[in-house]
Amino acid sequence: MATDVERLKPIGPLADWMRSNTSNIPMLPEAAARVITLASSPDVTISQLAQLITKDQVLTTRLLSLANSAYYMSSIDVTTVPEAIMRIGAGAVRNLAVTLCVTSRMLDRNVYGAHGQLLVDHGLGTAYVARLVADDAGADPDQAFLCCLLHDIGKMVILKWHYDHVKRTGQAMEASELAELLTRWHPQVASLAFRRWGLPSELDEPVLHHHDYTQATSARRMAAVIYLANRLSHRYGFGCEPDATDPLSDPVTSELELDAEWLAEIDQRAPGLFKVAREALA
Repeated sequence: MATDVERLKPIGPLADWMRSNTSNIPMLPEAAARVITLASSPDVTISQLAQLITKDQVLTTRLLSLANSAYYMSSIDVTTVPEAIMRIGAGAVRNLAVTLCVTSRMLDRNVYGAHGQLLVDHGLGTAYVARLVADDAGADPDQAFLCCLLHDIGKMVILKWHYDHVKRTGQAMEASELAELLTRWHPQVASLAFRRWGLPSELDEPVLHHHDYTQATSARRMAAVIYLANRLSHRYGFGCEPDATDPLSDPVTSELELDAEWLAEIDQRAPGLFKVAREALA
C-alpha cells in the first residue's frame, strides 16, 4: 500500500521535504503532547490530568477561562484545575491543548503571513460548530471538535514548507500555484502531521474526506459531520468569506436527519458561540 508521502509524489519538492529525516513538520510541545496522550486514555483520572496541567501556566489559565465562559452556561465559577476538568471533560481538555498549540504556531506572521489568523479562526469556528452538529447527529462531539479544529492543518504544514523553500532557494512559488497546492493537497498532508503528533487514527478519514464525505468508508457519519460543519463555518464566514449557499439543499442534512428548524437554531447559536470561544482562548 502506498504511503502518504508516496501519494504526494506529483508535488515533488514538498514530498521530498516531508520524506526527509530533517523534515520540519511542526511538532507539539512536550508538555502538550503528554496532556493529549493522557487525556485520550480511558483510564485517566482527574488527579493525574490536573497534576500535569498545573505545570503549564498558559494551559491552566486558558482551561479556567474556558470552564468559566458563557459556553458552559454556569452561574458558579470554578477556581481549581480539577473542578475545571470535571466541568468540561477530559476530551475537551485534550482539545484545548491541541488548540493552544496550533493557534500559537499559526499566528507567526513571518511564516504564515495573513493566512495564519484566518486558519485559526476557521479551524476554531468549524470546531465549535462541529460540536453542535455532532450532538444532534449522534456522533462524538469531542472527536468532531478535534477533527474540525485540524481539518485544514495541512495548509499550515504546506505554508511552513513554502517558507523554508523560500529561505533555502530564494524563490517563492507563484501565488496561484501555492493556492492550488494548499487547496488540493492539504487533507493528505494533514494525515502525515497526525502521525507525527501521535494523534488518534480515527481522525484520518473524516479529515481526509472533509470536502467529499461520500468517499469515506469506515467513518462515513463522522466525515459527514465534519463536512457539514465546514460548510456551515463557510456559511457564517468564520475565517473566510461568507457563503450564502443553503446547506439544506445538500443531501448531507438528510443523511444526518437534520432539518430547517435545526438549521435555524444553529444559525442563531453559532456566531455567538464562536465569539465566546475566541474570547476564552485569546
